[in-house]
Amino acid sequence: MIFTRLMLTNMGVYRGRHEFELRPQAQNGHTPPIVLFGGKNGAGKSTLLEAVRLCLYGRVALGPRVRSADYQTHIRQRMHRNDDRPTTTASVGLMFEHVHAGVVSTYDAVRSWRLDGLNVIENVSVFRDGAPFTEVAPEHWDSFLRDLIPPGLADLFFFDGEQIQALADDSRETETLGNAVRGLLNLDLVERLQADLLVYLRQQDPHDRSKLRQAAEQAEQAFHALEEQASARRQDLAQVQSHLDRALSLADKARQQLLREGAAFIHGRDEIVRRQREIERELEQTRDATRELAAGLLPFAATPLWNARLAERLAQEAQAEQSRVAFDSQHEQAGRVAMRLLQPDFQRSTAPEVTPQNWATIATAVQSMLAPAPVAAIGSIRHNISADQRTKLLGWIDEATTLLPERLHRLTTQLERLEAEQANLARALKQVPSETVATPLLDEFNHHAEEKGRLDEQFARIADELRQLDHQLAQLDRARKAAWLQLAEAGDSNTRVQRAAEVQVILDQYLQQITELKMGELEQAIAHFFNLLCRKRMLVREVKIDRQRFSVTLYGANRTVLPKSDLSAGEKQLYATALLWALRSVSGRALPIIIDTPMGRLDSDHRATMLKKFFPNAAHQVILLSTDTEIDPAAFADIQHAVSHTFRLEYDQATGSTQVERRYFEN
Repeated sequence: MIFTRLMLTNMGVYRGRHEFELRPQAQNGHTPPIVLFGGKNGAGKSTLLEAVRLCLYGRVALGPRVRSADYQTHIRQRMHRNDDRPTTTASVGLMFEHVHAGVVSTYDAVRSWRLDGLNVIENVSVFRDGAPFTEVAPEHWDSFLRDLIPPGLADLFFFDGEQIQALADDSRETETLGNAVRGLLNLDLVERLQADLLVYLRQQDPHDRSKLRQAAEQAEQAFHALEEQASARRQDLAQVQSHLDRALSLADKARQQLLREGAAFIHGRDEIVRRQREIERELEQTRDATRELAAGLLPFAATPLWNARLAERLAQEAQAEQSRVAFDSQHEQAGRVAMRLLQPDFQRSTAPEVTPQNWATIATAVQSMLAPAPVAAIGSIRHNISADQRTKLLGWIDEATTLLPERLHRLTTQLERLEAEQANLARALKQVPSETVATPLLDEFNHHAEEKGRLDEQFARIADELRQLDHQLAQLDRARKAAWLQLAEAGDSNTRVQRAAEVQVILDQYLQQITELKMGELEQAIAHFFNLLCRKRMLVREVKIDRQRFSVTLYGANRTVLPKSDLSAGEKQLYATALLWALRSVSGRALPIIIDTPMGRLDSDHRATMLKKFFPNAAHQVILLSTDTEIDPAAFADIQHAVSHTFRLEYDQATGSTQVERRYFEN
């Protein structure tokens, strides 16, 4: 399998539709396997990995036991938000080449979501070679995608730094490895088949053919008896339907007569009168509110220009008062300094050799230096009011200029609407006919309507009884057929039980042998790949995996146990990478690999090993999602020969979305 294109629409930080060409491109006679995505944190790298998982697995991408409500919440949160509002549609699409039924075809899978209120409506479509995939029914397209790469194997091919860390953690290694091995060998399917066979064996008791025949005959009789009862009720239903059709026709004629006489409005007389009273109350309330506005600040709303000039003048006067207070304070302080310089005791203690005339000159110079700049004059203060009164006045101006016109507009609009409705109600009331004309026609119509209602209830009751009879008939029909089938097969029951028991034994042997075989291959592959990645040659000589608990033991030279706690943080991550590489190798599946931030804890030597040995050789297609600190210019130079093409993901703060370019980070 090879991924050729990934499409995202309104997912995460990606606004609108984005397409990524994933097929490695041939260069100089060879095809480099790596497609490199570069982006800083928050630019959308993990969204690409999640998009592939969502497209293939849907809700299962979040876990095997995720509730539908939690999945819908997750999808709503992952939809791109525009101005703090999520979009109403989103989709992810994956185009890939896959061999199905011995033929290489191009598949285009799209999983889309649409918001319907608080619900998320999901749709899955699959195309093969540009046409709908008809070999699998549309309702099974979701299962088809999930079976391409079973979820148990997904972690071997699509993983991030956290999953690598989980394998390197002793407390989580056994669970993670156990799940991976079960997915690798499809052990869950075998265990499920064993459970089904066990249930089948428990249900097989010795059968007596005479009892089976009696049960079959009784089921046949019960079926025919109930069938006669259902036939009788169908005749009753047809008769009621005939009476109902006649009553419906008479009621319709009476209704047409009422309409011709104008009595269609008679039922609404009381409603019209009640609504008229409500309109009158609402009109009075609206007029009172309008009068209240007119008695307050509303007149000032008619002079917005004068309001603006008054607000500007008040602001100037407030600033002028503040400037004058500051000027007076500074001027007073300069005077105090000058007076201090002229005091004889200050002169004698500071510089007795300076004459009083010189001190006077110094005081004048200092006072001129400290004197504040003159305050700009705006004329006299016209509004001798306090600061609180000025603030209150400015608030009234703002209210009269901005709030009151809008409030008056709402009231006048409401007043017009109420007056128009009042006029319409008055016209409607005039069209109601007199009781002497309408009452006989209305009585006739009510009589036929009541008869129709009674027949409707009778029809619904018989129809419900008939539905129950049909349901019971279907059950008896299945029981009748099952009884005859059981009778026909009863003579061969011992052979079937024996074969089921033999299959159970064979499945046990298969589980034991396939587990032992694959575990042996996995142990050798782990040691090989770890030593290939680690700079300490032949650090691990042997690997043993417990078949029951899936715990891994490493052995060094002279078959001494090498505790994983003795490994450095970088060596632990290399060990986890080797474990994933070994699992993928043993699986024998030629599938693409997607790795998100793979080198977070590696030192320079281990990073060089990953770059030169793992990434170029891990698979025929390797999609790397890296930050600029992981694959920097030096690291890029190490793998450039294996890089097909690159993408740069740049988050734009202005638009709140990620922009995509066909390049990598600048050197």
